[in-house]
Amino acid sequence: MGVMGQAIYIHPSEARRQLEQLASADIPLEAMARGALLIALEEYPKLKIEEYLAQLDEIADRVRERINRGEPDIFKLGHVHAELFDRRGFIGNVASYYDPRNSYLNEVLDRRIGIPITLSILFIDIARKVGLDAAGVGVPGHYLVKMRFELSEVYVDPFHGGRTLTVREIGEFINEMSGGNVKLRSEHLRAWTARETLTRVLANLQNIYQQNHDAKRATAARERIGMLMKK
Repeated sequence: MGVMGQAIYIHPSEARRQLEQLASADIPLEAMARGALLIALEEYPKLKIEEYLAQLDEIADRVRERINRGEPDIFKLGHVHAELFDRRGFIGNVASYYDPRNSYLNEVLDRRIGIPITLSILFIDIARKVGLDAAGVGVPGHYLVKMRFELSEVYVDPFHGGRTLTVREIGEFINEMSGGNVKLRSEHLRAWTARETLTRVLANLQNIYQQNHDAKRATAARERIGMLMKK
């Protein structure tokens, strides 16, 4: 779904100022999607943040329509999964993982394809909007969503179609990905703050642009990492 309407250009310095303003105080998980869009704004000066946030609200509204009164939270999780992956077809970009567009939430919403961290930001935003306790988890080499219920936790992998994983399965996945060099530890499964997640989005972009020999964009990403780490 593209964003329509008259184009208004936002100067990169204004995009930077808005991100700095967000970073100057605590960033709740509910504001993480806005932060991701502010990261994108510097690259996409015509991006209309409020319209993309409205798209997220619309997705959450569709999930709420699926929810029956009194349903347990695990059923609500199923409705989030159905809306994002079955109905809207969000998928992980396996073929072009290092395409920088995967790191920009507006592109993920437009193209319905992304990398683990941006798909997780989307998933967390929708899950929290419908009353679920969702947070990101940056495990070695991957990014997941931790869903906390009254008596249990479930891990969701938005990059792989929203599959659910046990702690054991996460350990096996990391072991396989690392060729046996990394073992899952309990600290790997702690919930990340929005600030940590946005910093990792920028770190991914910095690495991509460095690999592409795009010094200007790599520097811009590094400078914004510094802004987020000041707090």
